[in-house]
Amino acid sequence: MKTKLKYGENPHQKATAAKRPTTDALAISKFKREDGRPFVSGDTSWISITDLGRLLLAVERFAAAYRKNVSASLPYFAAIVKHGSPCGAAFGKNPEQVAHDTWQGDPQAAFGGSLIVTFPFTSEIVWALAKANGGKMPFLSAIAAPSFEKGVTQIIGAKSKGTHFISNKALGKIPAKIANHREIKSVRDMLLEQTSPQFVPVFAKMEYHGPVFSPKDLQEITADLSLAYAICSASTSNTVSIVRAGMLIGNAVGQQKRVGSAKLALWLAKESGHDTKNSVAVSDSYFPFPDGVEALAEGGVHAIYTTSGSVRDGEVFARAKELGVGMFTISDKIGRMFAGH
Repeated sequence: MKTKLKYGENPHQKATAAKRPTTDALAISKFKREDGRPFVSGDTSWISITDLGRLLLAVERFAAAYRKNVSASLPYFAAIVKHGSPCGAAFGKNPEQVAHDTWQGDPQAAFGGSLIVTFPFTSEIVWALAKANGGKMPFLSAIAAPSFEKGVTQIIGAKSKGTHFISNKALGKIPAKIANHREIKSVRDMLLEQTSPQFVPVFAKMEYHGPVFSPKDLQEITADLSLAYAICSASTSNTVSIVRAGMLIGNAVGQQKRVGSAKLALWLAKESGHDTKNSVAVSDSYFPFPDGVEALAEGGVHAIYTTSGSVRDGEVFARAKELGVGMFTISDKIGRMFAGH
């Protein structure tokens, strides 16, 4: 059965959507509006659906990576997607701080984006977002949460007009495994059907080049790399994502050259007022030349997760070690994170 959408990718494109049988707890069809209606309806555009999809990728991939590399006990998590790629994300023990840091990642990019949280959306979260936005609740196109405190939309007031408030209890307890489903895409007369990416990095088992970190520093690094991996793999390639202290501070997406992604990610972080010293970075594919690593090192990045596969791998790894940057790598055939083609 097909559902008529508000529009497709643009307002002038008519569109319908159809759901398929699934056991996925985080399936799009299992999200409900606050009035009880399905999220997908005549009020929904395809952009809203795809943004929620990218948010869910970030959520489940962070949960999977954090469990494998840090702890089975997950911290609170939030992320914002705008135009198909994340521009804010954070994790931590305090939900208000997580919400605050998620908006602060890139406030200009986050305006009008879609937010997802793994904790109840309460009045305290509203105030945290307002504080992060200079005292006013920011406009968001959609907010997805396990639940909403009664009357919270009235607290937001005029800023809630046009916002989709959607819930799914499964967000409060992210499944241990990444959903395994078929991905279907089309280009003119060609239809692609492929399996969804299932690889999750385990940094302790990877090839490593660089300095020896203390156990405490290594735990912080792998936690931040888990977030950077989740964001990078949920972004349009080519991407370099930078995280510091549990917070996404720069996400450069859709670039044609790897060094350009590295430089742009640093520029975005600094434009938003973030300190990039002792940050970590993830690249969704290998560095073909040392220049990308050099740019990140100059910007203060001290650990990188990327794939290997360049004919200059040896040169790249040697340069990282020389610069004192830890580099975790795995074959591009296994770990490449390209998305959005």
